[in-house]
Amino acid sequence: MLYMFLITYDRTKPVNLAETNLQPQHARLEQELRDRGAYAGGAALMPMEGIPVVRVKNGAPSVDGPFAETKEVIGGYYVIDCKDREEAVALAARIPVESRSWVDVRPVALWHPK
Repeated sequence: MLYMFLITYDRTKPVNLAETNLQPQHARLEQELRDRGAYAGGAALMPMEGIPVVRVKNGAPSVDGPFAETKEVIGGYYVIDCKDREEAVALAARIPVESRSWVDVRPVALWHPK
């Protein structure tokens, strides 16, 4: 089953400069997951500043934002093929995050109409 691991952080908390370069650890974990055939995708996301928010209003798309008041921001994600919830939680616990961050573990619902 596919799980999405959303790496979320609280942007109101200060950055700890000792924790800022976690990329080498992410690269090692990603390579391990690729070698196991479990890696289905993932990426870091650009900062929230200036992003548009698209909503449908009165049947037409409307662009709003950016909304600076957002406290929690998704900074990146992994999509991993796990045998069960327990494996997903164990893998999520290995994702390097800052002290102001956490990982949400979400099963991916796939629908394939025929």
